[in-house]
Amino acid sequence: MKYFELLSNTSIVLFLLISGLCIWYLIDSEYIILFVLIELAFIKRFNHWFNLFKSQKLFILFPVILFFLSCSKNEDPFLDDNDNNDIIELVYPNSDLNNYSSINKTTSWYRTNKSFDQLLSVSNGNFRAFELKSDGNIDPFVEGTWDRNKVDCCYYWHDLGQYLYTDLNGDGNKDLWSYYWKSPWPTNANGLHLYIDNFENYESYNLQIGLTQVRKNVISDFDNDNKPEITLFSSGYDGNPFPGDSLAIFNVENKKYKYLSDDIGYFHGGATGDINKDGFEDIVAYSGGSAVIPVHPVYYENKGSENFILKNDIFLNFNDSDNYYTVELFDIDNDGLLDLFLGSTGKLLIIKNENGTFNRLNGINIQSDITLEVMDIDFFDFDNDNIKEIIVMNNFSSYQGYSLNVYKFSFESNSHITSDYFEETKFEGNNAWIKWIHIFDFDKDGDLDIVGDGLFGDIVNSNIHWNNEGGKFKKRITN
Repeated sequence: MKYFELLSNTSIVLFLLISGLCIWYLIDSEYIILFVLIELAFIKRFNHWFNLFKSQKLFILFPVILFFLSCSKNEDPFLDDNDNNDIIELVYPNSDLNNYSSINKTTSWYRTNKSFDQLLSVSNGNFRAFELKSDGNIDPFVEGTWDRNKVDCCYYWHDLGQYLYTDLNGDGNKDLWSYYWKSPWPTNANGLHLYIDNFENYESYNLQIGLTQVRKNVISDFDNDNKPEITLFSSGYDGNPFPGDSLAIFNVENKKYKYLSDDIGYFHGGATGDINKDGFEDIVAYSGGSAVIPVHPVYYENKGSENFILKNDIFLNFNDSDNYYTVELFDIDNDGLLDLFLGSTGKLLIIKNENGTFNRLNGINIQSDITLEVMDIDFFDFDNDNIKEIIVMNNFSSYQGYSLNVYKFSFESNSHITSDYFEETKFEGNNAWIKWIHIFDFDKDGDLDIVGDGLFGDIVNSNIHWNNEGGKFKKRITN
């Protein structure tokens, strides 16, 4: 029997089709042609066996065989390949935010970052600004009532990115804390601190005159009661002679502010965490350039019961050339002690915690590009080696753009690894810079994204985040 005669037999064609499907699902599609040729040769050689098979109506066995063999591979024989593509293992799932050591979970960096699961545009809401009225009251600014004659006397404007939007009092509802500077900026006048319990359904709000220029607000827990306090770092008047300001702690429960004024400084940055391992979270800050205050680091040791003692002697070999504006505490080498991170123009200095002290001479600078100035520092384990990498948001060329950089670091070596995980991390534009970055699931797809907050200049009306797409972070912009 010739091969073309075999193919003219409907039963043989049906036999080849069904058996070919078995091979398709059980082995691989590329072997089907070879298999069919072998079957044709087999049928030609043993034609009488095939006629017997045909006469007994045994073709029904092939679908049954196909079904059971496919099930044995835990596959659905009728599942489309595109359906398989929908089952994707998440890279950097939300649960990764729990994979931080116990000492790092006590830092203000961790507490504050963990509090974010969405952004809030305070400047686009009912509390974008306040107005000092002629009767002495300070009321929310009413849209459409702006008066040029009141610019120098009466307005307080929300400072972009200076807010916390999370459940601060433990009642299950998100609260708002926000800072407002006195117009016109800069002005040597006190700003406003706003607190709203249950922001979505508030009935009243708490507004107090406070620090002059809050640069950073973080979440702390100074008395270990699992009830957060808010720590505020203020530079004071941002004009000559840069006289500085106090630090402040807001007690959410009693709505009172405690001011730490033993060391007045031009504080752009600071952080909290248990530096000396005594079980209480301490405060570090850095006083930057001022005409009347020498640059210097500041340390308040927490003795418990709201008692803080100024002890700047933990900082060794710092001098007038050490001018830093960005500060974080984080145990980067997993030795159980919080290390010190200091950022400025052309500097990201990391100093190891040596039994509760920080020696400037042992600091390692991992970012020396003088076109970059550190704005924010974050930590995440991209390569799953249990050592966190360092994420840095910089302004570029004196606030004419931004640059997000990632570093692999140990006290023995470090490297720049941004391109391993991120695409499009630099931008140039007029006064276009990003104040903060947060790590949370921005698009609610179950994995962690990198999210910008506090956007200025050309990008002020945008939302910018780096979307996690299978472990690669791609920049996305929405308006």
